[in-house]
This record gives sequence, C-alpha cells and structure tokens, in this order.
Amino acid sequence: MKQLQVLQCHVCIQCRYDGPVEHLAGLDANLLIALDALLAEQHVGRAARRLGLSESATSHALARARRHFDDPLLVRVGRKMTLSDRARRMAPSLRAGLELVASAVTTPATLDLGEVRRVVRIAATDFAHSVLGPVLWRAVSQAAPGVDLVFSPANAVALDLLRQGELDVVLTRDRRAKGLRYELLLEEAFVSMVRRGHPVLAGRITAKRFASLGHVVVNPGLRKRGAVDAALGKRNLRRRVAYVSPTFLGAARVVAQSDLVLTGSRRNAEEVAEPLGLATFEPPVKLTPFRQAMYWRPSDEHDLFLSWVRDRIRDAAA
Repeated sequence: MKQLQVLQCHVCIQCRYDGPVEHLAGLDANLLIALDALLAEQHVGRAARRLGLSESATSHALARARRHFDDPLLVRVGRKMTLSDRARRMAPSLRAGLELVASAVTTPATLDLGEVRRVVRIAATDFAHSVLGPVLWRAVSQAAPGVDLVFSPANAVALDLLRQGELDVVLTRDRRAKGLRYELLLEEAFVSMVRRGHPVLAGRITAKRFASLGHVVVNPGLRKRGAVDAALGKRNLRRRVAYVSPTFLGAARVVAQSDLVLTGSRRNAEEVAEPLGLATFEPPVKLTPFRQAMYWRPSDEHDLFLSWVRDRIRDAAA
C-alpha cells in the first residue's frame, strides 16, 4: 500500500488529475515503460537497446512523455543527459509502480493447498452425499487439512442459494439451471432390494407382484411418486408407497426389518446389502438410469481452490 500511495502522489497530484486511477485510461502503459528505461539509463541509445526499440522510436517516446508531463524530464548538460527535478522525484515511484503491476500480471497462478483455510459448502442429494462424500473427504483431508466440508440437502432452493453465494457447489439431479455452470457427473442404475427370505423371492418377480408390495421411497421432499410409478403406469399398474424416508440408509434399515421393497441406487445397495441382510434383484420394469450433475457459479470458474475441489468431485464420481 505504501508504494501505491507514493505512486499516486507523484503521478496523480503532480500531473493535476483528480482521481488516483481514472487518468490511466488515457495513458499508454508502453509510454510509462519507455519513460522508466529513459530515466534509468539517462541515454536514448541505451534505453532503446534495453527496450528492444529503435533510437528513433525511443526518442519519439521521450517527446510524447515530455508533452504529457509538461516537463523536459531529460535535460542535456554538456555531452550528457541528466534528470530534471521532476523526473528525479518521479523515477523511484515510477519504477516501484511498474514492478508492482508486473508482479500482479506475471505471477503464476499457484495454490498451496496446505495453507488453505476455508469452508466448502455443498448441497447434495442423499445419493451424492453418501457415494461421493467419503471419497471427496479423503482427497480434501489429505491434500488440504485446513479445509472443512459442510454438506446440506439439495432441496428445492439449493440452486437459488448457490446463485446467492450461500453455497459453493450443488450436486443434484440433472436439470436446467439458468445462470449457473453445469456438468453431468454420472448416471446410476436402479436396483430393488428386500430382506433375505422375503416371500416375493420365491418365484418369478413380475411387474404385477412387484406393484402389489408395499414400497419405500427415498425423498427428502416427501414426494411419493417417481420413476417406478411412471414405469408401472405404462402397464396400468399402481403401487402403494407405504414409507417415505429422507435418507437411503434409513430406508434400507426399514426394508431389512419388514416386507417392504426399496428401489434405489445400485451403488448404495451394494454397500448395505451384506451388513443389513438384504437381497437385491433387477426391477421387473424398465427404469432409465438417473443422472447426477454438478452446479457452480460462473464467478467461481477461475477460483483456483474451488476448481480443485470440483476436480476432486469429478474424480469421486469417476
């Protein structure tokens, strides 16, 4: 900040501009670079070689600078050139200012994950949380131990909260989302599950037998109809949704202790079938795999850390 204040003092006040940066819009940055070389070398020829320009072009730049600052800047004394009083006072600040700008525009974008201290706020479906969450946490905790992950349900307002900056990422079903970046992460197949020893496992599981069972639905929004209802409807069949659970694990535990049936993610089912004593089978109706997508704000597109987090989410989905 001290360097910036000095630059304002010598360039803005002495050049009779009211604002600290407004005048730069009409000032050629190349002229300042050429002037810096001229003031440092105090010689047109040496300054030209330093800039990689011809002496004629460098001399022309000096003339432009003299007109702009209304000052001779370089004054001939005998066979040498020397700085005017204003140029002598301007030179250190000009050099510092150019170095500051150069540092800002040329420093390579780097990310020291070990030094990051942030909270990443992610709204996710129960499936995305249970399947991707553990993998994401392992990657983040190992590379960026100072980062915390806060998951919340991907409810009806999650995308609005993302737009408002209350969330960093939303992992939810594939749908249109105006004003947000979007990427399809994965497609997941359905599988049905019941407790081992369930009567329906004795014999062929037809669509009619399947529809006659009491069903469990995983939906945090309390909605009872879904892909299974649409598929059964094509066969003029209806099912009874006897239990709605906000989480897959809760639903699976109910199924393990009842004659209800649950249809959900194959990956989720593979994780709980053995410990909970569940039997799995292919649904007797055709179900299109469900899609999970990742959403983020356009303003976070070039946030190095959040870009890294999104890459780790992609890795987990793969």
